[in-house]
Amino acid sequence: MNFPWTVATALVIGLTASPAVVGAKAHKTEVSIISSKTALTETLVKERLVKLSLPIEVKTSESVMTRIRQYIGTGKKETELVIGRSNLYFSVFEHYLNQYGLPEELKYLSVIESGLQPQVRSAVGASGIWQLMPIAARHYGLLMGGGVDERLDLYRSTEAAVQMLKYLHDELGDWTLVLAAYNSGIGTIKSAVRKAGTKNYSVVSKYLPHETRRYVPAYLATAYVMSYYHKHDLKPVIPFYYSPDARVVRIYRTLSFGEIARISGVKTSVIAALNPSFTSGIIPRSAKGHLLMLPNSESSLLLRSYLDSNSKLPFGTIKTAYVTTKGDDLSRIATLFSTTVDNLVKWNDIREGKLVINQELVLYLPKAFFIKRA
Repeated sequence: MNFPWTVATALVIGLTASPAVVGAKAHKTEVSIISSKTALTETLVKERLVKLSLPIEVKTSESVMTRIRQYIGTGKKETELVIGRSNLYFSVFEHYLNQYGLPEELKYLSVIESGLQPQVRSAVGASGIWQLMPIAARHYGLLMGGGVDERLDLYRSTEAAVQMLKYLHDELGDWTLVLAAYNSGIGTIKSAVRKAGTKNYSVVSKYLPHETRRYVPAYLATAYVMSYYHKHDLKPVIPFYYSPDARVVRIYRTLSFGEIARISGVKTSVIAALNPSFTSGIIPRSAKGHLLMLPNSESSLLLRSYLDSNSKLPFGTIKTAYVTTKGDDLSRIATLFSTTVDNLVKWNDIREGKLVINQELVLYLPKAFFIKRA
């Protein structure tokens, strides 16, 4: 289920055609797009797309060029907002795609689905950045209810979407078909493949719904704009809640946004924007822990100190912190700091083994560790 970045005009995913091409017949001449810096042709767009190592065959067309024109022209302001949001989200998407062995370039699907707006809800019930339907969300273990909708959780929803993409590829074996299946469902794609008698997408597409046939061109156009926006005088508009120093803390006890604001010094509006999955403004108690994002290390340190107020510093150690990056796991971090996985688990009250990117871990390291590196 794709969703327009600007609902009223449907500019971003190209649900409306440009007046210049309404009723136009297919032709082989190159379509030019004029920006403030350069005139683009299908040939130049294709050359640039090929450099991105996309998981599907690059085929430029009038449909692709029309969408690009919308992104950099009539939809410019909304496109700049989306590019700004990507600063917070793309590294998380890449982390999970790498973790499951999928191409990083699949991250552009999220842009088509929601414009990187977690609160987006479709008329048929899909929600979140990845526009997950309730049945799919439950299948992949996401919570919905009790003041929590993990389809709106950056980490939980992304892992679920990546798991779904992996399943679709295992079933279909072709990334172009996977993109189409993400839009219209695997049943629709398998039916079209049977009718076509082949998995060749150019043939299969003839048996797909009109909206789905536009999904692959939308993906190519989105990948182009998100990668080459600077060549069209597009400038990222950074959201008020964004910080390059964002931190993630795992919370097991009940906490309200008001309490977190009082302890951390972060406005409730920022907490809410970073954590839309807590729909009632309260983090409920959880045995496995809920993920809370805060904008910087200062706020996470204050909250951690409050939550760990009863813990004692082990004798002969110095307390420090480590923020996880793409590809980290407990074993790698234990090796990096000459400690054990058991220690990391104990120090951070980790009740499930998975770490997320930007998660802040506390470490109690012997003083000798710092002396050796001085």
